[in-house]
Amino acid sequence: MKSVQETSLQFNKRVKINFDGGDLSSDSGLLLYKEFDEKLGITEMMKEKINIKDSSSHHTHFNHDVIMQKVYQHLAGHHTDNAADDLQVEPTMLRIFSKERLASQPTISRLNSKVDEETVDQFQQAIQCLFDRVQQVKPSDGFIFDIDSANFETTGNQENTSYNAHSDDGLSSVVLI
Repeated sequence: MKSVQETSLQFNKRVKINFDGGDLSSDSGLLLYKEFDEKLGITEMMKEKINIKDSSSHHTHFNHDVIMQKVYQHLAGHHTDNAADDLQVEPTMLRIFSKERLASQPTISRLNSKVDEETVDQFQQAIQCLFDRVQQVKPSDGFIFDIDSANFETTGNQENTSYNAHSDDGLSSVVLI
């Protein structure tokens, strides 16, 4: 069996992964998501496709960066906007976004208040673009984009606790958070 001693990621060769300990982050798994993001060009696609109407004259954080910060927060299990305040200086998140400080909760709330019907249409176009890119990587007859693939814990040996209606349909499944 081979053991990974040290490797670097494609999106940022300065980031090294090793198993010797040192500076730790509970969110280091996000580096793998960043690698996936880079391969599919998700962040660049959001930058191109999402144009939120914003009359503010100055920005510390671009709207597409705040959107992607929110995506990465969800991936890491930080589902509330308030979590942004704690993550502003989280080492892994700072590396992913190549910033010294991330957007705060008020910044995320301001962005949320600017979303309108046109923005929703732009997100739908971005999702279609993402679907097309996934199809190029791994063609399939169909995909299920399961927005809420909830797994509810149960007690005891209850029947069908691990049942998912999509499990036997022969389609690839993509879970979006």
